[in-house]
Amino acid sequence: MKGGREPLIIDDLATHDSTKDMEVTKNLGGGSLIGAPIYYRNGDNYGTLCGLDLKPFHYTQDHIDLFKAMANLLGNVLELERANTEIESLSVPVVPISEEVAILPIIGDVNEIRTERLMERALAESAKNQLDYLIFDLSGLVNIHTESATNLLKIGQSLKLIGVQMIVTGIRPELAIKAVHATSDFDQIVVKSNLQQALNWIGYELIKH
Repeated sequence: MKGGREPLIIDDLATHDSTKDMEVTKNLGGGSLIGAPIYYRNGDNYGTLCGLDLKPFHYTQDHIDLFKAMANLLGNVLELERANTEIESLSVPVVPISEEVAILPIIGDVNEIRTERLMERALAESAKNQLDYLIFDLSGLVNIHTESATNLLKIGQSLKLIGVQMIVTGIRPELAIKAVHATSDFDQIVVKSNLQQALNWIGYELIKH
């Protein structure tokens, strides 16, 4: 492939110098291959979009252009996915309060996809900073339903497995009612009305000057 960016075209695997002696060619009994590399915008290679025919085939310029277009399209989709992942990461800030305690403010909703991000970030940051307590502040949570309540329980259970106590603060009265109706297991999580109560429960005391 020229410069690593042009498609690889092999009309006959059985006669091409690069593939004729390969075990896979012998197993297939021949065939043809076209491969278009997939790149991110920064030049990183993700992989290759391949097309394989079990018979020799002459790929025309139309075939080549089609594979290049599809590879470019996949590159754009992957770029969007990468950007979304970065945005999700930025929207899940873990703020240290002390060496053992950090707070994770949640804004918006807690759907299945975001739960995975929250869990990954919570576990990674807790292990990295050797936290004993991670406070989830839900004062910015838009809504709570069966799915979000269950997802919070999953995060709490996962944190407990690595020795981190999850504490939930900032649940508004209307959300508290919904949470109780959503799941009967919500009492497994330590819940405090605000950050000060959570810190007092841990053993910290806020001193007003």
